[in-house]
Amino acid sequence: MATSSFSVWWILVPVLAWTAFTLGVTLLREYRRHQLQSSRAQRAAELLERGEPAVAEVIALADTGQRRSASGTVWAVARLELRVRPAGAAEPFDVEQTTSIAVADLPGHAPGKTIAVRFDPASRELAVERRAGSPAYYGADVSRPRAAASETAGA
Repeated sequence: MATSSFSVWWILVPVLAWTAFTLGVTLLREYRRHQLQSSRAQRAAELLERGEPAVAEVIALADTGQRRSASGTVWAVARLELRVRPAGAAEPFDVEQTTSIAVADLPGHAPGKTIAVRFDPASRELAVERRAGSPAYYGADVSRPRAAASETAGA
């Protein structure tokens, strides 16, 4: 009787090895993406806490087509081209910022509108402040609503 040297292990071992490799690469990629998002959120929180206040004029608004939703609110991921005018005698500068904006708030970010931002004068990084009453941004909400005009006038 002839013996067969074929075994299921010749198929099973490479398939399991490939699955383990693919899973490892995917987990590593997701871990790095999470770390990057966390560092961006921390930097934005730091800018909102310690950054210099400024007014930015929206030069251009480009909707990327990406949408995020949670808690009944839909956010659009948009690329803003801004001309930042720092308080004081500092020169205005242009910057491009990609951020999540509530779909209902998109008209408030149309070209020609002004928005409140906080920025780092050394690196010119900035974080967009959201309007009072607008929903928190998707994900880790590091933004904070700026005070309404009536609140700042009474202070």
